[in-house]
Amino acid sequence: MKPVYTHQNIIIVSTAKNILENNGIDCFIKNEFSNSMGGELGLANIWVELWVSNPENFDRAMTLLTKELNPDTNQADWQCPTCQELNGSNFAFCWQCGSPT
Repeated sequence: MKPVYTHQNIIIVSTAKNILENNGIDCFIKNEFSNSMGGELGLANIWVELWVSNPENFDRAMTLLTKELNPDTNQADWQCPTCQELNGSNFAFCWQCGSPT
C-alpha cells in the first residue's frame, strides 16, 4: 500500500479514486470519516488520503492523477462547428448548443 493523493475535501479525493478505479487501479480512501475529529487532532493531521493497494501501480496512478486533476490550462479556446459559438478550452461540449469539440 502506498499513498498517492491527499486533500482536505473528500469530494476531490473521491474523484481521484474514481479516476484510478476507472483505469483498473485498486485503491482505497483513508481518514474518510475523521473530519469530525478536527478539533482534537488538528485539521492538518486528518486530511483525506488516497492509497493504491499495489505499490507497483504507484507511478501509473500518479501519472493519471496529474493528468486528470491538473488539466493543461494553455489550451486554446475552440469554436463550435455547429453554431460557431466560441467556447473556453475547459469545455468538452459547446455551452450554446451542446455539440462536442
